[in-house]
Amino acid sequence: MRRRRATPRWSTMGVRAFAGIAVAATAVAAALPAQAADDPPRKVVRIYDNFYSPDEMKVNRDTVVVWKWPNDFGDVHDVKLKTKPKGAKRFHSDPASVGYKFKRKLTVAGKYHIVCTLHEEMEMDITVRKRA
Repeated sequence: MRRRRATPRWSTMGVRAFAGIAVAATAVAAALPAQAADDPPRKVVRIYDNFYSPDEMKVNRDTVVVWKWPNDFGDVHDVKLKTKPKGAKRFHSDPASVGYKFKRKLTVAGKYHIVCTLHEEMEMDITVRKRA
């Protein structure tokens, strides 16, 4: 005579699968800080109605600057590099109003003048210095 299992087979398999997923998630989470240490530094510029915040900043070379539009409401704006140091590449974002991000890595030391082509009063300066 065969004995019946007290727990259905699918139930113990589910517990094993869940334990495996938990172990994998822990391993991935433990690896993330090591990857983040290799990432270049980041600075965030918030885009509000007709101004960038901050409107001036100093960063080290190879810093990634991220422009963030508001998530709830706002006017349409863009980010355009108007004047740049010699050797830097020009950039221009798409016009956007809500929930958009635009980023650029600034690799050449010097002064960058940024404008919104839709609102002439909207401008900012970024000074990129060589690493100390």
